[in-house]
Amino acid sequence: MVELIASLLIDLSEQKLYAFNPQHQVVRTMPVSSGRSGSPTPVGESTVLSKFTSVTMRGRGYVTPGVPWVMCINTGATLCLHGAPWQERAGERFGVPRSHGCVRLPTHQARWLYEHTPLGTPVTIRP
Repeated sequence: MVELIASLLIDLSEQKLYAFNPQHQVVRTMPVSSGRSGSPTPVGESTVLSKFTSVTMRGRGYVTPGVPWVMCINTGATLCLHGAPWQERAGERFGVPRSHGCVRLPTHQARWLYEHTPLGTPVTIRP
């Protein structure tokens, strides 16, 4: 049985997310795709502020309906951790910056994270 996640670390240089249990042990490591150079993912500290099973995301030049397993934070700018089924369907691997600033995860990993991460969980994003 997996206990709830106590904290998350997103390492942009490694393009990985680390999920920690209350004993500060890594319980899962996931590849991510963070923001591209023109729309980088902001670094900093935050907490999981909101969670949605599915949302429509809108930004400059895009509208993406049905984005699954969304957890939003604010490190000076609001961004979300979420599944990216369109990236998977296109055969584009994770571990490469591809987003408009959000942190994309393989959909099955995003679901696991959503189900095991409570609101208020600390999140650190480092360069």
